[in-house]
Amino acid sequence: MSSENILVLGSTGASGLAFLQEVLPVPDGPKLSLLVRNKSKLPQDLIEKYNDKVIIVEGGLNDEDKLDQVMKGVTTVVSFLGAYMSLTYLITRAKPTPIGESFHLIKRVMQKHGVKRLLALSTPAHPVAGENYTWSQYLTTKILPPIMVPQGSAEMDKIAEVCADEQFEYTIFRVPHLTEGSKDLKVAAGLYGPDFKGTQQLSRKSLAKWVFEETQQKNWIRKQPALGNY
Repeated sequence: MSSENILVLGSTGASGLAFLQEVLPVPDGPKLSLLVRNKSKLPQDLIEKYNDKVIIVEGGLNDEDKLDQVMKGVTTVVSFLGAYMSLTYLITRAKPTPIGESFHLIKRVMQKHGVKRLLALSTPAHPVAGENYTWSQYLTTKILPPIMVPQGSAEMDKIAEVCADEQFEYTIFRVPHLTEGSKDLKVAAGLYGPDFKGTQQLSRKSLAKWVFEETQQKNWIRKQPALGNY
């Protein structure tokens, strides 16, 4: 078995589950450490089948003791954490960013355990130097999200802001609308602009495949590519 151990944050969400389904069956693949609030939300049949490759710790993102426990032996942290739709925040226009703020503690625990590699999900609305939006890209990433999901947009932007830390070998993968399409759909990665061939759609399964490949290939260290199927 591989000596690699990937800590997956957000493993009970749709994209996190797709990552488990992609990685656990890999022969001689990495171990997966999971920090979850409730382990009953994990796919029990999958966990039982690959129980020798899974470490589960129940706890929250701000529980330093649990983070310290789950970080032992980890070589890479992958986050699929993201904001959810909230009618309350849509009405009040409030923009709290608890998930993004939690990464300050997560990074501190990573440093304690010597973990350098960090991959985190964010939004194409997060600004990246050198990006040159087309009008359609600008509308769907810079105008609509802050209007329709103000808190969600702020949260995802904060995640990228905190995780893009030069002390780490980070990769911020910025995703558009996520779908239930095939894992075999091609994924474009790069900066938005006229030459970006990805669409505003990305299947969760192809995202999981891309993220796992990036943990192995390390093509986008200290970069923030936008992703999209094509």
